[in-house]
Amino acid sequence: MTHHTLDTNVIINLKNLYARDVFGAVWDKMEDAIANGELCICNMIHDELNRGGDDLYKWAKDQTGFVCDLTDQEAQLAADISNAHPGWVQQQQNAGDPFIVAHASIEGSDLVTNETRKGAGTIDKNMKVPNVADEHNVTSMNFLDFLRAKGWRF
Repeated sequence: MTHHTLDTNVIINLKNLYARDVFGAVWDKMEDAIANGELCICNMIHDELNRGGDDLYKWAKDQTGFVCDLTDQEAQLAADISNAHPGWVQQQQNAGDPFIVAHASIEGSDLVTNETRKGAGTIDKNMKVPNVADEHNVTSMNFLDFLRAKGWRF
C-alpha cells in the first residue's frame, strides 16, 4: 500500500470541484483511505486550511490519523529546504510547502499536489512543489493521477 501526503490545494479543490452532495463517492473513498492510514496532511497544511474560513479545517481534524504532527527530523529538513530555496516561501505564500516535501521525503510517501512542475532554471520565487520534491526523490502527482494510481472509478 502506497501512502500519500496531500497538499493544501488538493483538499481545497476537493471541496470546490467535487461538492460532497454531487460527488459523495469521491469523499467516501477519500475518508476510507484516511481511515486505512493511506492519506495524511502535515499539521502545517492543516493550519493553512484554517485560514480558509470554511469547514475544511474541522473536516480534516475530524478524520482520525489524517493530520500528522511535525517531527524534529521533518522540521530540520523543512529548514534545510527553505535555506536551499530562500525566495520560495514568502510570508504565508508557500509556507507549508517545505513541510509537505520534508514529510513525504522522511515518511517515504508520494506527494499529491495540483501544482505543475516548472522548467529547469526556475528561480526560487517561482518554484513549485514538484520541483523541490524531485530534489528529495519524492514522487509527486496531481489529483487525477492519484485517483488513477488508486484505481478508483466513479
